[in-house]
This record gives sequence, C-alpha cells and structure tokens, in this order.
Amino acid sequence: MRIYSARRAQRGIALFIGLIFLLVLSIVAVMAMKGTLVEMRMVTNSARHEAAFEASEALRAVPIALFDEHVFARGWPSSFNGDVPDSEFTYSSDIPAGMLAKVKTALQTDCSGKASLFYGTLQPACGDLPKETLYNANTWHPDMVIAICDTSSESCSADVDAKVAVVPDGTVMKDGAGGAQAAGYRGLGVGAAAGGAEMYFEVKSVATAPGNGAATTHTQYQQTIRN
Repeated sequence: MRIYSARRAQRGIALFIGLIFLLVLSIVAVMAMKGTLVEMRMVTNSARHEAAFEASEALRAVPIALFDEHVFARGWPSSFNGDVPDSEFTYSSDIPAGMLAKVKTALQTDCSGKASLFYGTLQPACGDLPKETLYNANTWHPDMVIAICDTSSESCSADVDAKVAVVPDGTVMKDGAGGAQAAGYRGLGVGAAAGGAEMYFEVKSVATAPGNGAATTHTQYQQTIRN
C-alpha cells in the first residue's frame, strides 16, 4: 500500500510540474507575440509617416514650380480662370500635363472669391478660416489642396493629399540698390532698379496618407526680382 501511494503521489507532482512549465511557456509566447505586434505597429506607423512626409515634400514643390512666372506676371493665366493671357506663361513646358490639370483644380480661392495669389497679402478672417498671422502657421489659409496617387497602392484613388499655404514674409533690396541710392542716382526708384529686390515667402505643406499618416514640412522661399 505504501509503494502504491508513493507512485500515485509522484504522478501528481509530475502533472503539477508539467502544468507550471506549460504556464511559463504560454506567458513567454504571449510576451513574444505582444512584442512582435508592437514592432509591427511601429514599422507601420513609420511607413505611414514616411509616405506622408514624401507627399508633403513633393507637393510643396508644385507651387514653387509655378512661383517665378506667377510672381512675374502678377496673376494666373486665362486657362486657370485668371486674367493674364496664356501666352505669358510656359507652364505647359515646365510641368507635366497631368500635374498641370491637377493644379488647375487644386487652386483655392481667397476671401474675395478670386484664385488665391501666392504672393498676396495676409488674408482676413472669412468663413471658417481665421485671420492669417505670419508667426502662427495654424492660421494660414490653404492656397492649394492637391491629391495624388499613393504609389504603394495597386489602385490609384488619389488618397495622398497635401494642403499648401504660402504667405509673404517681407521684401528687401538687393546689394547695389542701397549703394545706388546713397550715390544720389535720382532717388529710391532708380536705386532699387539698379540692384533689384528679394521677396521672401513662408511655404507650409500638410500632407496626409492612408492609415492616418500625417506630416508637415515648412520652408522659406526666396524670390529674386531683377530689372
């Protein structure tokens, strides 16, 4: 009877130890799976942010590509519903036709209902938009809202988009303008013409990508005016 009881007790201990090992292995597996899921989420979030950042960088360059001619002509071509003849612009040779078509529909209107001018003054409050303040980028009105295809997707649904805002940040005379004025060349106008001027703009692009990816890029653009 004693031998039989000892064997039964041993079988009970082996079962108990086996259950402990099973519990430990289950905890280890759950922790490993949890770590893997966290890493997958981190990688996914990084990929979404990178996609949004690339869209923000790429789409911020779109209005800059239009800047030189737009500032020089002080307006939009008639094909953009502007009042400047198309012959004054070379957009068609500088920008692919597909992107040019998107730009025409991406331009926003200012508070007066006209096509937004990149070089225009800070806008007052209108509609749901607050008054623009130079040093508060959250108040800047979008000048262009443009969407493109997500290159990582098999289908093109234009699900990557960016809101681009451009605000003026001052004008300074170039080297030579001040010197010409000091030399007495008949006043400020001739002095400015001698050296030209530089106009500065702040350009902000806020892009979104599938999966709630978001990124903001901000840069200062310098426009040189020569006579």
